[in-house]
Amino acid sequence: MDEATQKGVYWRSANSVLRRQGRFLIWYYLLVCAEAGFFSWLATQYRSTGTPRWRDRIAWGILPPSISEWHVLLTNFGSPKTQARIELDVLSTDGLLYQGGLRDYFFNAEGELAGVLLSKAARYDRDQYTAHQKADFEATVAKWPEKPAHKFARDRETYWRFIPGADLFYIPRERIANVNVRHVTPPADVPKATEERLVDRKITGYAIAEQPPQTGIGTGTITETPFVKPNLGNNK
Repeated sequence: MDEATQKGVYWRSANSVLRRQGRFLIWYYLLVCAEAGFFSWLATQYRSTGTPRWRDRIAWGILPPSISEWHVLLTNFGSPKTQARIELDVLSTDGLLYQGGLRDYFFNAEGELAGVLLSKAARYDRDQYTAHQKADFEATVAKWPEKPAHKFARDRETYWRFIPGADLFYIPRERIANVNVRHVTPPADVPKATEERLVDRKITGYAIAEQPPQTGIGTGTITETPFVKPNLGNNK
């Protein structure tokens, strides 16, 4: 090092190395950004059309093995054109059943699900439902062969209880025993098969409406089923 300094070649060689390393790093990160942009575009275009294309075949072999299965289940990755709303039914470890729309989800450092964030969360009152069924059974046995004058049990959907202030309701992975994932299609998106049947029946004018809110859920309707309201005109 002293000899190189005395001959005046140290700083010249250091400058040459720095310039070469700088060019290497610049081109390296430019190519990395280009590669990341390509795969990002490939992911957004995955199954964007009804017929498979070359990019779909490439994406099928590259993307699914490289991402978490939760990302496929909890997003519209598999059907980007439908823009379906993700609804979850979560059974907790203490036996409580929750229902709500998926607002967000979280992964831990190992890429495993760490928890889910629900909007308009509701809890199923299974204890009251079981108690009403037991009361109906006891009343039926006591009045047999006559029918009891009063029936306690109601429709199952009326036992959903909207959680006050649960526009954001977090459930950690440690409390999740089972998850049911539902992709709810927007009401305005009429399936192609249904539309073809309507045309076959000469029902050309129709309006899409949402199912009336279910009682017992509170201010938020957790499940909504689209139905078709036909416009039959003068047909009877």
